[in-house]
Amino acid sequence: MAVFTYKCPACGGPLKFQPNTGKFGCEYCESVFEEDYLNSLDDNVFDNIKKADGDEYGKADEGAQLVYSCPSCGAEVITDETTAATMCYYCHNPVVLTGRVAAELRPRALLPFKYDREAAKEKFFAWIKKKRYVPADFISHKNVEKISGIYYPYWLADYTADASFNGEGRIVTHSSTLTHNITTTKHYAVTRRADIEFRNIERGALKKADRKLSDGVHPYGVEELINFEPSYLSGFFAEKRDVEADEVRDSVEGEIKGYAQPLLTAKSPYTSVSGNTEVIFRDSDFKYTLLPAWILTYKNEKGGTEKPYYYAMNGQTGTVCGVLPVNTKRLLLHCAILAASVCAALSVVLYFIN
Repeated sequence: MAVFTYKCPACGGPLKFQPNTGKFGCEYCESVFEEDYLNSLDDNVFDNIKKADGDEYGKADEGAQLVYSCPSCGAEVITDETTAATMCYYCHNPVVLTGRVAAELRPRALLPFKYDREAAKEKFFAWIKKKRYVPADFISHKNVEKISGIYYPYWLADYTADASFNGEGRIVTHSSTLTHNITTTKHYAVTRRADIEFRNIERGALKKADRKLSDGVHPYGVEELINFEPSYLSGFFAEKRDVEADEVRDSVEGEIKGYAQPLLTAKSPYTSVSGNTEVIFRDSDFKYTLLPAWILTYKNEKGGTEKPYYYAMNGQTGTVCGVLPVNTKRLLLHCAILAASVCAALSVVLYFIN
């Protein structure tokens, strides 16, 4: 397991991908580089890396956390088995665990972040400003500094299918005479066949419960996908898949079959149509893809248990969602004040009526 950071060709400091510019920047000398330039260097900066002395530093029992050595400061970096990129908690330099993005576990495509950390924080404060009863510690600047950019793994499925529909169409008309209302129903045999293509049907590729953090900020503009390069992980967290394509295949094909009949019977001249649809799948392709999200989580201990709350923002479109805690004391106080105000107003009205 190789552990490395991407180095600045000017000063040797760590490079991070900058979502707001689409370039790679150094926080030390403030140099900014385009990917084409970096790739054109004789000593390719993406190959000129400072590796740790060893590869995998240690491994606990299956399902436990893994420990690696940070290539910048030597500190231990602890991750779980589905993390592909992370940060050193001591020197804060980005670390990419290349064994997690190699061979069969290497993603084919990726959507780069378009919003950087500051933009994500601004979006958060603009959104939270409308929430009156959120505890102060949730919206504190210290807590918001914990917001993290994470690439989540997904399968995007492409399918080609032969679809056919056989059934009955009915055209119903109504007329009337002086003495009768007449309903006429004409029955037609309906047969339709088509070649149907489906693109980018999405399924999550991560079993962990925190997948809901990213699911709430869909959809993504997958037409902007680029070929995967590990350099885009630098400065962010990333999860690798632990769900295989075969595990989601039945779900995807069931969704396609659900689409087929409406597609084959759309814009028909009939009042109603009923029948059976058959779908025969010819070709399929599952693309392992990483999609970006900014995540802020918060656990509030109440009644002896920790209930997680979260804020999530789509790293490409800026769409936000969240499940937030409520300051019950403040809410009850406002309710009491409102109730008191209503009672006082009623008392005044009743005094003048009497």
